[in-house]
Amino acid sequence: MLRDSKRLLTILGVLGVGAVHLPPGAIAQPFPSKPLKIVVPYPISGPSDIRGTMRMSRTYRMIAHNAPPAISDTLARVAAQAIQPDSRFPVLLERQPGAVTTRGATSVARAEADGHTLLLASNGTIVINPHYFQGVEYDPARDFILVTPLATMPFVLMVSTSLSVDTPREFVEWLRPRPGEINYGSSGDGSTGHLAGELFRRKAGVHIVHASFNGGVAALSGIAQRQVSLMFAALPLALAYLPNDHFKPLAVTSVRRSDRLEGVPTLDESGLPGFEIEGWYGLFAPAGTPAPATAWVRSQVSGLIASRAIQAHLRGLGLEPATMTYEQFATRIHTETDKWAPVLRASRLPSRGGA
Repeated sequence: MLRDSKRLLTILGVLGVGAVHLPPGAIAQPFPSKPLKIVVPYPISGPSDIRGTMRMSRTYRMIAHNAPPAISDTLARVAAQAIQPDSRFPVLLERQPGAVTTRGATSVARAEADGHTLLLASNGTIVINPHYFQGVEYDPARDFILVTPLATMPFVLMVSTSLSVDTPREFVEWLRPRPGEINYGSSGDGSTGHLAGELFRRKAGVHIVHASFNGGVAALSGIAQRQVSLMFAALPLALAYLPNDHFKPLAVTSVRRSDRLEGVPTLDESGLPGFEIEGWYGLFAPAGTPAPATAWVRSQVSGLIASRAIQAHLRGLGLEPATMTYEQFATRIHTETDKWAPVLRASRLPSRGGA
């Protein structure tokens, strides 16, 4: 059972930044033997609307001002607070921007495999990016090992309130006689939201056109400004802006309905059987990291993720705390890679260099 003091440290850490300092009375152990670093990669974002323009509208400024904190940062802090109470050394969070998260991932792949450098990675970093973008300098299967799962994240089909549709079925019927006329937004090329839009296009038999924005907030702003008519938004992002005069939720992409969006159906039950796509997050280490080190970190983090306080906190954000075992989550990664890699490679983009 987790100590009350550990839970308190965890909740405080979710609200803090940077290093988590050593509590008094920590018990010495062979690992860790020095400060432990969690690398948090993220794509560079800025004040641009649709890719290729550089205007920041009043609507974008309004939406961006209310943007929720980055999920990757929140989860990294949770992981740090899980590790810290039983470590003699501080846990550091290192944010690395650029190259659609691949720069940070590459740095961890090249790090010393001693357990002291970890990667906070999503399915975008592990499954999507290596197969969609040219020039990615790591191979997930070769360069990383899973340490522990953290959370999963459903997406929400958001449509403009200017459309006279109230259900996914009505929306599909509205789209079919308008081939090539309707744009859908995403947080960027190769993002999970982009992938969800392509899956929707194929399963619904509609011809919609992808418009890549510089982040989820900008894509929501695109709906508000009627640059696009729909997007698949991460649930934590959608929750931050609902209810709203500009967009509304029609369905979620998970197998089960979300408790946070009462009355919103799944796409699977709305005429698109088998439609399921989620984001997920986990901790990874460089290949060759000793098993005792990864087992120690896994025990610390999974124990905290199982606590009621942290589960309630994550669900409040729109995340689903990981319930899969280590083995089940590893299998999921392999299954998703086999499923999406051929599709991604068939439509992959050239390298963006130092993006």
